[in-house]
Amino acid sequence: MSRISRSLLLIICTIYISGCKKNDPPAPDKVPDPIVREVKGIEIISGNNQLAYKGARLDTIILKVKLNASADGSPLAYYIKSSGNYDSFQILSQARSGGDMIIKAFWQSTSNSENPAIKLYLSSECSYSEMQFRTCKKMDSVVISAKSRQPWKSIYSASTGGYNVLQDIQFIDTYKGIVVGEGSGVIRTADGGKTWLRGEPVRNDDNAYIISFTGRDTALVNIVNNYAFFTYDGGKTFFQSKNWTPPTIGHRSSTSYYLQNRNTIYSVGLQGNIAKTMDGGQTWDKSGSFNILNRLNDLTHIGNDTLFTCGSVGFIARTINAGKTWKQQPVQVNNDLNKIYFINSSIGFIGGQNGALLRTTNGGEHWEKISSGADFPIIAIRFFEKGHGYLVSSGGEISESRDNGISWTKIMKSNYGAYDIQRAIIKDENTIFGLQQSSILTYDLSKP
Repeated sequence: MSRISRSLLLIICTIYISGCKKNDPPAPDKVPDPIVREVKGIEIISGNNQLAYKGARLDTIILKVKLNASADGSPLAYYIKSSGNYDSFQILSQARSGGDMIIKAFWQSTSNSENPAIKLYLSSECSYSEMQFRTCKKMDSVVISAKSRQPWKSIYSASTGGYNVLQDIQFIDTYKGIVVGEGSGVIRTADGGKTWLRGEPVRNDDNAYIISFTGRDTALVNIVNNYAFFTYDGGKTFFQSKNWTPPTIGHRSSTSYYLQNRNTIYSVGLQGNIAKTMDGGQTWDKSGSFNILNRLNDLTHIGNDTLFTCGSVGFIARTINAGKTWKQQPVQVNNDLNKIYFINSSIGFIGGQNGALLRTTNGGEHWEKISSGADFPIIAIRFFEKGHGYLVSSGGEISESRDNGISWTKIMKSNYGAYDIQRAIIKDENTIFGLQQSSILTYDLSKP
């Protein structure tokens, strides 16, 4: 082929190739690599530092997880490390909200610590085992804490007597307290209830049911068949009055006593019986009794002449003339009523069955039913300064008021170390004692 022919062929091929390139589609734009989702921070929105009961689930915990610009909305992987060996932590939901992930979770603590905690690890890339052994760097964590409520604690258990052995408890002063019961001897404390020691019984058969003081030294102890022993030395020694006559006939037929002094004593009991003696128990005036089937459970006084009693089926009665006459107070409840407490001559409370609580602001002329927060029978009520008070139920519940009893908040649930308290006493703003079967229980109000 001549040189001219070869040149012509080269020109034609060049033109053809150039035409083909013009007709080819344009090269696609380069697709950027996808944004890998990363956890940029964790914030606890609510549920941190809750008050916790061991073994009970806390309220819902809500967390906000800050993410990068990734559009990935799939759930994050998580791992927890807790202070309790058998803690349960469950994430209920994970939902995108803008650039964040909102997480709702439950935590059930089993730790014995007063301040249980868990550490929650979250990641978008790490596996469970990588988070467990901390071999993954792309994860973040947050510590969730709680304050554990301490349960009722047993500080004394009677070594003798029956199953329901301990019956009554009283404190003479800040340090000295005394417990009586069936077959238990007289149990005393001299250090405010930190330690209790068993002493000699009130009498040989070792059965005592009620102890009621007037002042620091004088007390009456109710024994078998409604007879009584006395102490004039703060419970160090006891003696039986030779002139004592039971106010009502029958074993444990008296349920409560009020000692105005050594000679003037009031008693209430079964079948609406109310009795008063002014000679130390030799003779009794029962003219104030009610002819009813109701059992009267408690008796208290406001000054020397005004006293209240309460009992079964919503029964309340008052005397304003030192027991000469008693008048029933109308109330709109049918609950059995167990405990009376007055802050002053105007404001008072009566607690009873199923957490029933009545309040008066006019010295008992009218009673209003209010919510106590309790579900079990109320057995103790006491107030301190600035309208601060507590109540206790037989199931171990404790409710607190800071407004003179207008409203109450439950701070201790039932069956948390106590489940069948027969008698309770609120010693001060820090300590409660309860008698449960053969044990003396205590609850420390100064702790969460």
